[in-house]
Amino acid sequence: MARQKKRSEQAEYREAVAAYVAMGADESVQRVITAVHRLSKRLDQWYDRQLADLDVSTREWSVLTELARLADEEAMTPSALAEAADVSPSSMTGRLDRMVQRGLVTREPDPANRTRVLVRLSDHGYEFYATAIQESNVIESDVLSPLPAKQRNDLAALLESLISHLDEAGL
Repeated sequence: MARQKKRSEQAEYREAVAAYVAMGADESVQRVITAVHRLSKRLDQWYDRQLADLDVSTREWSVLTELARLADEEAMTPSALAEAADVSPSSMTGRLDRMVQRGLVTREPDPANRTRVLVRLSDHGYEFYATAIQESNVIESDVLSPLPAKQRNDLAALLESLISHLDEAGL
């Protein structure tokens, strides 16, 4: 039996846009939205593989990201961290237990309120996070390599404008 040749991403993209347009959608809108969606989907697949290789779940990565965004001496309570990382509070304790065992985060009593616990990124967690970001940057740079610097900056500005519009519109 002959092997069926896989269609290219570009061919699938064109077919998807054509299908939306055939149903009455605006072609210029669909070209942008479909391209952004497909690019995001491909990057998400790559990030999922990278996190699996690092033995970190997507939710653990969210926790690391939130802690990495803090200033060096700052920390978060588990409940604030759960909300910021979009992780269910009920699963945060077990998640933090695993992350403490791996040396990625530390938990310590809050000196201002001994009934609270504060979570920080450990030195190892910071190094782990920085290495993962640097590895991601290699792939992300490769994705954007066909675009000269000016086009990258223009694309970033356009996307930032759309994000701003979504914020202003409350969407």
